[in-house]
Amino acid sequence: MRKRFQLILTANNFKLLMKQYFSKSLSVFNKRKLFTELNDASIVKDDALPLNVVQPGSKVLVRDISKRQTYTVQIAEENQEARTLNKIPVNDPLSIALLGYGNGHRTEWEMPDGVHQFEIVSVS
Repeated sequence: MRKRFQLILTANNFKLLMKQYFSKSLSVFNKRKLFTELNDASIVKDDALPLNVVQPGSKVLVRDISKRQTYTVQIAEENQEARTLNKIPVNDPLSIALLGYGNGHRTEWEMPDGVHQFEIVSVS
């Protein structure tokens, strides 16, 4: 049986993901997955969020298991534009897939070219 990880979110990050859930841009696969994750999420205060959990502003070393690639991305803050290389907006499909997970966590998310498995190598 595959180990399932619980999202750890601040109240603001929970609201951010709920906003994405109710948007029309999510596929059926992603909507179901996000629904399950949000129902089981642990909501913590801002100062209690572990440092190794992805949130807006985090730099994440992520491995796309499906494509056998590893890369670093930084999640832009909600009110900040992603203007630099490797910076992605908070409403990007990859950002939504990673928010709330920590080092070593794996998740699946449907991207424009199909369902991908991602592993979070490190968060800073």
